[in-house]
Amino acid sequence: MRKILFLDIDGVVNSQHFAVVTKARGVLGIDPYPAFLVGKIQLDTECEVVLSSTWRLWEDAREQVRKQIVDFIDVTPELYHKPRGEEIQKWLKDNNCEDARYAILDDDPDMLESQLPNFFQTTTEFGLTQKIAKAVTEHLNKESK
Repeated sequence: MRKILFLDIDGVVNSQHFAVVTKARGVLGIDPYPAFLVGKIQLDTECEVVLSSTWRLWEDAREQVRKQIVDFIDVTPELYHKPRGEEIQKWLKDNNCEDARYAILDDDPDMLESQLPNFFQTTTEFGLTQKIAKAVTEHLNKESK
């Protein structure tokens, strides 16, 4: 079964805590520890990553994700003024992946109700934690019924 991780960046692979620690207030870069956790999720689950973050809209930002976090196979479509959950749903449909096992890592809860069992919410304050990363890995590796 195909496994897909929809990855947001701000609030997942960086956080307010990281900005304060690095004294880069107002500028959120990429925190190496949550970036490592994303790579570990991919390694442990053999999932494909789809970038769902607004970082997908700029080539230089996409390159930073590839260099500092993980390579990704695609980006979700930009559906102006629509919830991110609709962008994810469209990507799943357009790529014939509606039956795939997937997980969504995001700090923003604008997902569709049907996506909530696959949604793993981080916080803007701390980003991706080891506990959330473990839950995502277990979810993606769960056997189908």
